[in-house]
Amino acid sequence: MPTPQPPWTDHADAAPPVAATASRGLGRRVVLRAAGLGAAGVLIGAGLSTDSVARGGRNLLSRADWGAYASREPFPDCNSHFTLERMIGTRFPRMSWFSTWGVSWPGTGGEQAAAGGYDVLIAWQPTTDGRTPIRFTDLVAGRHDEYLERFYTRAANHPGKVVVRFAHEPNGTGYPWSVDFRGTTGKCVESTDEYVAGWRYVVDFYRRLLPRLPRRNISFCWCITTRDRGTATAEQYFPGNDVVDVLAMDVYNGYGGYWASPRSLLAAPYARLTALGGDQPIWITELGCREPSKTENSGVRPDKSKSKAQWMQQLFDLTDYPRIEAVYFFHAERAHDWRLNSSPEALAVCRSALAGRYR
Repeated sequence: MPTPQPPWTDHADAAPPVAATASRGLGRRVVLRAAGLGAAGVLIGAGLSTDSVARGGRNLLSRADWGAYASREPFPDCNSHFTLERMIGTRFPRMSWFSTWGVSWPGTGGEQAAAGGYDVLIAWQPTTDGRTPIRFTDLVAGRHDEYLERFYTRAANHPGKVVVRFAHEPNGTGYPWSVDFRGTTGKCVESTDEYVAGWRYVVDFYRRLLPRLPRRNISFCWCITTRDRGTATAEQYFPGNDVVDVLAMDVYNGYGGYWASPRSLLAAPYARLTALGGDQPIWITELGCREPSKTENSGVRPDKSKSKAQWMQQLFDLTDYPRIEAVYFFHAERAHDWRLNSSPEALAVCRSALAGRYR
C-alpha cells in the first residue's frame, strides 16, 4: 500500500502502548445526520449529548478530551504514537492521521489502531499521491465514487469512531483545495462554490451508502486555520451545518517568531466558528507551540523572554471557550519544533498535566 506524502504546510520499533482500559469517545455532541433529514436529522451514532455546556471541571485540561498526531503515524505504522504515550505517561485514545486518496485505509497502522481500540481523526487530503489534486468538478461528477465506497467501507469496519477531516484549512494557501494555492501541480478548486459542492458531495455519498455499511461510526469535521491567508474567507468555504458534525481550528503559536497567548490566539477563530449558527462541538485538531529556547529549523533565533512550558500551562488552565471539547497535539518537528518534548521544561508541564489521564 503506498505511503502518502507529508502535508504541504509546515504543520503537517515500539512496544504496545499503555494499557487500553480508559473510557473513550469522541465528545458528547458529535452527531451524524441521517440521509435526507437535513439539519434536524436523526442522531445515529457518536455517543455524545447535544447540550452546549462545557464539561467536567472549569479549565480546558479537565473538560476536554486529548489526542495526538505523532509524526508520521499511521505510515508505515503507529509506533510513534505509542512512543509518545510512554513519554507522557498516558494513553492518547484519539489518534490523528493524515492520508491522501491514494490510500483506501492504512495497512499496519490501521490494524494497530483497531487492535488498540483507538478512535481516529483523519485529515483526508484530496490528492492521489500527495501531489496530484483531485478536481472537485470530477468528484461531484461521480468520477471518484469507487474510491469513496472503498474508503467508507474500510472506515466503517474500524471498530472505533472515525472523524473525517476533509480538505482542511481551506482558508490558508498551503493546500490545493484552497482557491489561492499557488503550487505547480494544479488545484482542486477554482472557486469556493466548487469547494462547498465537493464537501457536500462526500457527505451525501456516505449517507447514501449507509444502508450497506457494517456500522455507523463516521462523522465529518470542517476545519479552518486561525486566520485567512488568501482572498477568500473561511466563511465562504463553509459547506453548511447540515453536513458538518464537528467544527475545528488548527492552532500554532510561533510562526516566524510571532507569539500570542492561548487566549488571544483562540479568540478570533472561536468567535467565527460559533457565529456559523450551529451547535456543533469545537475541536482544536492541530495544536502546536514553537520552542523559543533554541534556534529552530526555520532559523528563528531563541527568545529567552518567552516560554513554551508557560504557554502550555496557560493553555491547560484556560477557562474560556466552553464549546471546545477536544484538543489534538501536533507532535512533530518541522520548520518549528512543535513536539511536546521540545525542551525538558515543556515536557515536564505536559507530563504533569496529562500523565495517567487515560489508562
